[in-house]
Formats: sequence, C-alpha cells, structure tokens
Amino acid sequence: MGKKILFVDDEIQILKAFKRLFMDTDYEISVAESGLEALDILGNQEVDLIVSDMRMPNMNGYELLSIVKNRFPDIIRIILSGFAEERIILDSLQKNIAKVYILKPWENNIFIETIDNIFKVENMLKDNINVLKLVKSADELPTIKESYQKIIDEIECNAEIYEIVEAIESDNSIAIKILHVINSSHYGVKTGSIKRAVAYLGLDNIKNIVISSAFIDSLGFDSKGKEKLKMLWKQSFIANRIVSFIYNEFLNKKIPETEMNAGLLSNIGMAFMMYHFQDKYSEIIDEVKNHHTAIVEFEKKCFGTNHQEIGGYLLRWWDIPFPIVESAIYHHEPFHENVINKQIVYVVHIAGKYAWDILKETSLMDLDEKVFLELGIDKDIFEKRLGEVAELNGLFDE
Repeated sequence: MGKKILFVDDEIQILKAFKRLFMDTDYEISVAESGLEALDILGNQEVDLIVSDMRMPNMNGYELLSIVKNRFPDIIRIILSGFAEERIILDSLQKNIAKVYILKPWENNIFIETIDNIFKVENMLKDNINVLKLVKSADELPTIKESYQKIIDEIECNAEIYEIVEAIESDNSIAIKILHVINSSHYGVKTGSIKRAVAYLGLDNIKNIVISSAFIDSLGFDSKGKEKLKMLWKQSFIANRIVSFIYNEFLNKKIPETEMNAGLLSNIGMAFMMYHFQDKYSEIIDEVKNHHTAIVEFEKKCFGTNHQEIGGYLLRWWDIPFPIVESAIYHHEPFHENVINKQIVYVVHIAGKYAWDILKETSLMDLDEKVFLELGIDKDIFEKRLGEVAELNGLFDE
C-alpha cells in the first residue's frame, strides 16, 4: 500500500478533483470537508501527509495544521491556498506548521511532483540508516546552554518582546552575534539596540541565529580544531550575506523570511562531522583541497553519508523551515531532482562557492554555472558587482 494522504477542503468539487488527480498514483486518498472531520479521521486512521485549504468555516487551515503538528508531529503538512492569505501562509511556513504551500489553481503535474519530492526528502531524513548510524555513533548531540535555550523557549511560547529582549541581553555572546548580523551592511540598519534588532529581523530569524550560534558554541574543539571551525563559521556568515546580496541586487526582491539564514545554516552538518570525527574529517578536507575531490562524494565513501544529509537531519530536528532544510541538503547538488525550493538552493550554491573565494581559501564546493542561467544572472556582471560592493563598503568584513 502506498502513502496515505488526507485532503481537507470545504468545497466538495475540489475534493473530487483531488480524487481524480491521484486516481492513477500509488497514493491512498482520504478527504474531509472540515477541520473537525479531518481530526476525527486522523484519530482513527494512519495518515502520512495532510493537505489543507486555508479558508474554511469554524476551523481554518492554520488552526487545523497547528493542532496536527502538536498531536501528530510525524504527519507532513501542506497548505493549499490563494494569494489572499499571504501573511498567514508566511507565518505557517516560518513556524513549520506547514512544509510548503500550493496555490490555487494548481498545475496537476507540479502538484504531484511536489508531493513526490516531499516524501523523498522526508524519507531520506527519517530512514537514512547511515545518517542515523553516524549521529548515534557520536558521543552525544551538542547541547544548547541554558541561556540560549531560554531565548528559544521564550520565542516558542510567544512571550512578550521585552522578555525575549531581556533573555538575549542576559547573554553577551548571543547579543553580540545578533547585533553583528543586524549591522551587516546589506540590512541597512545601524543600531546597538537588541529591541530594534529583534523587531527588524523577526522572532523566527532570531531563533535561527540563536540555534546556529548555540550549536557552534557547544562544540568543544582543541586549538587546531577551533581555527578550522572559526574559518567554517566565517564562510557561513559571508555566504549568508551573499545570499541577501543576490536577492537585493539581482533578483530585485527581499529574501523571504522563511529563507533567511539559509546561508548561515547550510554547513551545520560539516561542523558536526568536523567535531565528532576530527582526525578523519581533517583528512577528508585535505584530500578535497589537494586533489580537488568532490567533498560530498568523498564523505559518502568514508561515512556512508555526507554533511548535507547530516545538516538536513539536524535542521529538521530543530524544526527549521523547510526551504532552509532543503538548502542544507542540496547546496552542493542544486539540480537534484528532489529539490522543491529551487531558487534559494541555487542562490545558496552560488553563495557558498564565492564565500570561500572571498576568504581566499581553497573552495570546498564545485560551482555549477548553470545556476546563473536559471536565475537569469550574468555571471561576469555578478562577480564584478560583488567585488565592487565588497571593496566599497566592506560587505564581508568580520
């Protein structure tokens, strides 16, 4: 029997359309005309994925999927919506109440392909024996120190802004990191105020920064290892700035909030492997630098998995928005057939490569120049503009 999908919509004709659409697939389809009916089905049947309309009477899609997330966390959640609910859709994606959203009217082939790809990614993260074996072979997963956990808890419990600001200000280390981010030139904000930084970046982005900082800070390296980690952290920080630079200067739009910090978090898996398998992983990095070996292939050969998959597993475990998880899993393989959020994956791929170049370090990434074509960016103009901006205003100064 194939995967089981529950479609929820108060319009009967739409539910009938879904049944017809998936008739020739291996999926087992159930339908519900309301949130209450959907919850009743979930309480009595196994369901792998739920697709819910946003606008429904009595219980809307946001409320339904929030309940599903709490009661049935293993069920994959998707929003079906029109443009009118843009704010609530964004909130749903940021809080990981839903993995992705599909707009009405949908294209049948793209709809089915999106669901296929979501299952492939989820199955890879949940069932990849080599990832699980590697994570379990580590002495322990890094722990988040109490002050960082307090900030995360305050955000997740919808605490008042002043309480979150106080929690951040109580730890000088994370306060400095957040001010460092907000004062980066691409944000155009110069402030020493944590309150203003929180208001400008938004709570979900603050949470991402806290998680990444907490993870990095929890890794206890020797002096030699600390230098390698410091270099990796610099690369990730610069990559994050390049991501915003590409969106602002070449895609002519603000980076979506669900994708912010994708560059910063893309190499979390590498930091994990660098820490837990220091000597062996140092040999891998030396091999990549000296012989221009593809790092993900060499990692796979040595460990049965790679830092992309490890990073995706950790970010999914931390409940980070799906586009950021995808960027971690596929930033070395931007044209992988499973990619759903193509644009951010392409951008992070570019940013990762040029961040190494800016640091004047041997790149651990092989650039696939086709990403420029897909994004509609002229590579030569991009490189020229990137160099000019870096030189003029210190975009990448630490």
